[in-house]
Amino acid sequence: MMTDLPTIVSIAALLAVAISLVVQQQQARTAQMVDVRERHFELIKLMLDHPELDYNATDRPPSDDRKTAIGMSLWLAHWNTLWHIGKLDEKALRFNLEDLFASSEARQWWHRVSSAWSSKGTRKERRFLAIVSQECEAARTKPSVPLRETVKSGARD
Repeated sequence: MMTDLPTIVSIAALLAVAISLVVQQQQARTAQMVDVRERHFELIKLMLDHPELDYNATDRPPSDDRKTAIGMSLWLAHWNTLWHIGKLDEKALRFNLEDLFASSEARQWWHRVSSAWSSKGTRKERRFLAIVSQECEAARTKPSVPLRETVKSGARD
């Protein structure tokens, strides 16, 4: 019976370590989601404060074209982060990209930057970039859709 006690203690210690690791992993995932949601909020806020960064805005003030490119790159980076942490599936990614690439400006931007946009290091990253390029090409064959109308809150005819 005495020889079983060290074994039981060892098993209990191993279980405690395993439980601790699971809890830490859940905490890390929660922290990632909080970070992603904060980044999304900041992107939306940035687009509201600076309409020239919004790739879908109709009434963009004339400005440096780099600002719109920066906005597109920020959104793509945001979707890339969601993709890598498993919070954006292929269907949702394609939906977002269809919206992005409805603009010929976005398609031109992607053709300029696609080869240098990422290091393409992992299989998951290469899949992400392949989907982006596929959606960009698919958008070329679709009829051009005008950008969305600006919604005026509280305005009535």
